Amino acid sequence: MIPAALLLAGCLRSTPTRDAWTNDASIEFPHFFGQPAVEVGADGGTVELNGTVLHALEAAAADFLGPQDANTPCVDRRESHRYRVIQRQGITFVRMDEDPRACGLTVPALHSGAQYAVGSDGRILRRLRDGEPDGSLMPTDAGPGILVPTSEVGRSFDAPDGSVPLPFLQAPSLDAGTGGRHGP
Repeated sequence: MIPAALLLAGCLRSTPTRDAWTNDASIEFPHFFGQPAVEVGADGGTVELNGTVLHALEAAAADFLGPQDANTPCVDRRESHRYRVIQRQGITFVRMDEDPRACGLTVPALHSGAQYAVGSDGRILRRLRDGEPDGSLMPTDAGPGILVPTSEVGRSFDAPDGSVPLPFLQAPSLDAGTGGRHGP
């Protein structure tokens, strides 16, 4: 009876979920590398962060890197990343990039960074991971273009009737698997 009651009580709890966020494409990210950043500890000076900036950093890192524990791989750890922060109009913009040197590597992984726009309440307003298309950029008008007759659509070299050999089949070549020559 007691095990059934405990099981039922466990089912009644709501499961934790991430805070809801919107991907507001109208928010444009600033140029994080447009000017030199002041690096913490570079000259031994004091750096002061307000709670809004700290909360934005925590929210972005938690979303991008997920939960952390002793088994988290080095490249996925928060301390293995570099962060840039810009505040504008009540929004904290955070740029995160993998720091390969923190893990004894020389180059970062492809698409290993992200940009976040975080509101003053700590809610993520926009996220853009490296390699994702930037929805805020509208395509430019390429003009009217050049019409291609339907008889030319899908046509490559010459007609495949054998009268003219295709250029990539004209000379014998080595087969990469056997080293033997193959060709027409």
